[in-house]
Amino acid sequence: MGKWRVIARHNWVSGATITESDNDTFMDGVAVRRFTATVRGWRNWRIYEGKCYPGLTTHIIFKVKEIRDRIDAGAFK
Repeated sequence: MGKWRVIARHNWVSGATITESDNDTFMDGVAVRRFTATVRGWRNWRIYEGKCYPGLTTHIIFKVKEIRDRIDAGAFK
């Protein structure tokens, strides 16, 4: 796999920035994407890497909210 290129930064979840990247790789004709997040200052949470599919955004938002809620509860102090 080549070098990842940032294509978007999303603010879908309060307290988090989700970065969407690609590297011009295809799996079965579908683009490969990587989503990482910075949540409450904690950087480089890899949320998802793989093929794009319908409902992926919902999955990403759910995982980032889970991480944010764990941080808010004091799990990483």
